[in-house]
Amino acid sequence: MKTQPNDRANDRVPFLGVKRRWVGYALFIFVVSLLIYAGFSTADSLGTDGWRGFKTVRAVLHDTSRALPVLGVAPIVILVIWEFVMILYEIVKEQIEARQRSRIAAHEARGEERGIKLGEERGRELERDAWLDWLERRQAAAAAGEPFDEPNPAEKHNGTSPPPV
Repeated sequence: MKTQPNDRANDRVPFLGVKRRWVGYALFIFVVSLLIYAGFSTADSLGTDGWRGFKTVRAVLHDTSRALPVLGVAPIVILVIWEFVMILYEIVKEQIEARQRSRIAAHEARGEERGIKLGEERGRELERDAWLDWLERRQAAAAAGEPFDEPNPAEKHNGTSPPPV
């Protein structure tokens, strides 16, 4: 099974369990810091003794080689700290998202309760209006002396036939 390039970058290497992409960053930081240190060492050597050919090159290489352990550990420390910060970031992000999800759920529950309550109120209003309209038509028919055989709203809703009048 082939792995995608992005999956490979997130794989962990055996050394300290860091992500594979961090190895390239660590090497970059190491080389840049080595070049910077060698530059300062050269500037210091040239400033104190001047150019003395091979002795100057040897002094710079000796000084730089003595700094290699520190220069080698620095990128590892930086990237381990960075990995720790990223782990903390993910933990905090997950907590914030969980809190937001619970708030959304609470708001949805309140909204659903409110919607049910409003729906029930609106349903009662519509039923009351239907009964008032039916009663008004019945009274108008009675006042006009006409027969009124329209079923009441409950009978329409239940599908039962109206009682004989």
